Amino acid sequence: MIRWLLLRLLWLVAMLFGITAVTFAVLDLAPVDRAELEAAARAESGTLTEPGSREAAIGRLRLRYGLVDADTLAPAPLWRRYGTWLGRAMTLRLAGPNEDPAAFWRRLARALPVTLLLGGLALLVAFGLGLPLGAAAGMRAGSRLDRALSAGAFVLAGVPEFLLATLLVLAFGGAWLQWLPPAGLQSRGAEHWPLWRQATDLGWHLLLPVAVLAAGPLVLVVRFVRDGVARAAAAPFAQTLRALGLEPPLVRRRLLRNALAPVATLTGSLLPLLVGGSIVVENVFALDGMGRLAFTAVLRQDQAMVMAVVLLTSVTTLLALLLSDLLHAWADPRVRLAR
Repeated sequence: MIRWLLLRLLWLVAMLFGITAVTFAVLDLAPVDRAELEAAARAESGTLTEPGSREAAIGRLRLRYGLVDADTLAPAPLWRRYGTWLGRAMTLRLAGPNEDPAAFWRRLARALPVTLLLGGLALLVAFGLGLPLGAAAGMRAGSRLDRALSAGAFVLAGVPEFLLATLLVLAFGGAWLQWLPPAGLQSRGAEHWPLWRQATDLGWHLLLPVAVLAAGPLVLVVRFVRDGVARAAAAPFAQTLRALGLEPPLVRRRLLRNALAPVATLTGSLLPLLVGGSIVVENVFALDGMGRLAFTAVLRQDQAMVMAVVLLTSVTTLLALLLSDLLHAWADPRVRLAR
């Protein structure tokens, strides 16, 4: 067990190196000069106070960003710039050269709880509904219930998240029913309300985004549980349990336990789906989470923020995959992690 865990941690570190290196290289390939963007933004706002021409100001910004060599003023190689970022990241100095580190971390600290809340509630909905629905379909494989749930999951899986979000906003928060708030996490003036009313208002605002974010994971959980329970119900041991006269609820629990092994493996794989979905959901519903922060950072060519978001989400995803392996071993005693 210890040897397996050490090997997986080494694999995790190697994957982090690969993910961050590829992301850094892709950002570098973008046909946009960050120094020119910042110089243009400063010129528009009237805060470009560097003496000399605009070209000289751009040159100083490139030097500050590490885009050019300080001695030769030649473009710095990619590996050297990545090494500089990696050294800063190892000491958690993720802010850009021109950014206040405290303000940088405050932006992350404001966005992270929003995404964690959305993702956590989406997982609760996916498993809370997916486990009983998948088990019911698997116990009655081939029945009308199974066909109806399979058809519904097929249709839901084929609807893109942005389209589903748009349709729900139009149906329940906009042009038609106007039952639910279409954006934000609280109503105007909610900070002055009693705590119970603030919590109710927060839950009211979370209904639509959580429903959209949970749709993809819910389909996967239903399909995995359905297939696992159906295979277990057709296996010889299930016939033996029924022949021994075990009560139907006990047989169903044994079948569901047998089907949990693939679901445990699925758990870690759902996190990348939630991370990708949060970008769409947070932008459609105007939620200031990590997905919206990353999208805005890409538009502004804020390399420091993009790399910070990628690093945090990569660490979380890799730890979730590690946890899924441990859950798989717990659900299926035949799995031996030491191998």
